[in-house]
Formats: sequence, structure tokens, C-alpha cells
Amino acid sequence: MSKDLEVASRYATAIFQVAEEKNLVSEFKDELSSVKTALTENPEFVKLLENPTLTTEQKKSLASAVFKDLNETLRDFIFLLIDRGREDYLMVISDVYAARVNELEGIAEADVYSVIPLSTEEKASLSEAFAKKLNKKKLHIRNHVDKSLLGGIRVVIGTRIYDDSLKMKLKDMERQIKA
Repeated sequence: MSKDLEVASRYATAIFQVAEEKNLVSEFKDELSSVKTALTENPEFVKLLENPTLTTEQKKSLASAVFKDLNETLRDFIFLLIDRGREDYLMVISDVYAARVNELEGIAEADVYSVIPLSTEEKASLSEAFAKKLNKKKLHIRNHVDKSLLGGIRVVIGTRIYDDSLKMKLKDMERQIKA
């Protein structure tokens, strides 16, 4: 495990324990997700937060203004990260926290690559089939359009890859012919 992930995991575990005590696990997941979205969509804000010339109080003031609607406990958590110079871990902490909640709830995350966008019914069908295969209750699907597949789909769940694309089938046929 990389040092960054190790540090982020410790903080994610700490905030997860607080969320469990306050019975706010799902709410914190949603709010941390919105924090991550805000950071992703505003790189200038991230640069300000990580700017070493700004004081801790200035960073807290900025964070307070941007995250004014956030649960007070989470806002205090962000202030703690700023106090300790760990504000750059916030996005990774959000990811680790979400993964932990998903594990608790029996949910897996999947990236599904297809030539055209999948319909709601197709996503539901894939979710059901792969959830059973992985002994999960549910599968969250992020659909990506990849015209290079030619047809079929490629499903990536964690480190597992299920490739049923036409491109892969053609490569398999090519290997068999050359063998």
C-alpha cells in the first residue's frame, strides 16, 4: 500500500467510526462525494487549499465558505486535515470512505465500456448478473463509451476484468490462427 493511501485510509477509518457513532454513515458518504465533486470541478480552489503561502486560518476560512452547507462534523474534519497539512488527501479519503461504505452495504463499483451508451434496463440486468457473481447485493455501474470495442462490453470491477467485446474475440481468433 502506498504511503498516501495508507494515510488516507487512517483518516477515512477515523471519520467512518465517527459516522457510525452518530448513525450518519450514508449521509457522510454523500457529503464526502459532494466535497470530492467540488474539488474536482474547481482546481483553482484546490490550488488555494494546497498553497503553502496561505495560513491555516485563511485555508479554513476558504473551506468554511465553500463547504458552508456541510455537516458540522465533516466541516470540523476538513479543518483538522487543514491543521495537519493533509488537505491534499481529501479526495482520496472520500474514495476510501465510499469504498468502505460500499463494502458494508454489499455494493460493488463497476466501469462498463460499451460502443453505445447502455439503457437503464441493460445496466440493471448487468448489475443483477454481476452482483450475483460477486456475492454482492448491488452493482453501481459507470458506463463509458468506447468505440474501439467494435461491439459487446468490457466490465471492470476492482482488479477483475470481464471482456466480452468483439475486439477481444477477434484478438483471440488471431492468436488461435497464429498458433
